[in-house]
Amino acid sequence: MSIPKNHHYISQIHIKNFFNNQKKEIYLYDKELENCFTKNTTKSIFSEKNLNTKQIDNTFDYSSIEKDLNDNFEKDFGSNFNIIKNFIEDHNLNDDVENAILYFAKYGVISELRTPFRKKHADDAIFKGMSVIMEMGDENLKKEFSDYFTFNDKRKYTNTIDYNEFAHKVLKSMGEIMYIIEIPENENDYFLLPDFGAATRREKINTYFNPDVKEIAYIGLPLSSKIYIHFYSRKLKDVNYSQIRSISSGQVYLLNKANLDYSNKLVACENFNYLSNFTKRICGMN
Repeated sequence: MSIPKNHHYISQIHIKNFFNNQKKEIYLYDKELENCFTKNTTKSIFSEKNLNTKQIDNTFDYSSIEKDLNDNFEKDFGSNFNIIKNFIEDHNLNDDVENAILYFAKYGVISELRTPFRKKHADDAIFKGMSVIMEMGDENLKKEFSDYFTFNDKRKYTNTIDYNEFAHKVLKSMGEIMYIIEIPENENDYFLLPDFGAATRREKINTYFNPDVKEIAYIGLPLSSKIYIHFYSRKLKDVNYSQIRSISSGQVYLLNKANLDYSNKLVACENFNYLSNFTKRICGMN
């Protein structure tokens, strides 16, 4: 059986929360081309061939990262999403809801790390940092270093990060997590899904020998077209309680604009009319 090599950097089960099931379409905006277009499947959206491929000696590993993502971030996505939807309806906070909140905080933490542009940026930074040291090494060491950072269509990134371990460390550092779940009060408003998945912000939330160390203290996740979750470390002190709230069209617009501005290239939307009107407004301001 062939092994899939088209790897998503935003999980398909997440993308499907922005898919128009009635029309069997999803709508995207390319901010570089200033162009709206339509796809009738999520298979080729926010994905790249061999994105998660690793190389061990002369063997290509297409599956281990994909399995880790499925086991820890995707397999229970649908059931936890339903828990959040029910919580919005009945406001019954229980252990299942609290676990679902943590599940999506964990998912949001790693979202941008999975993207091609973040992976390339990380590899470039490591290469630059180590190249000075490598210049002092012998020829064999230099060759190993050069080979390790030589990429092609089969292996595009080093892919050394353990996503599950990273997420656990971040959540431990954040401590108690407060959340704000936002839903549009206008049924004609929709949240956009940007190509980085979820936003994070770093602040000084822990005390270290180096006082300048900043760690992830906020996560912003557009969970679906109608649900946006903000996660805050309680250590920030400016958010000391959790809530569910409806937000105005203006607030939805500002969230979507921030995500479009920060996106690398693309955003996705469930509703074509909303996306078209939103992007016309954005273009009119430029």
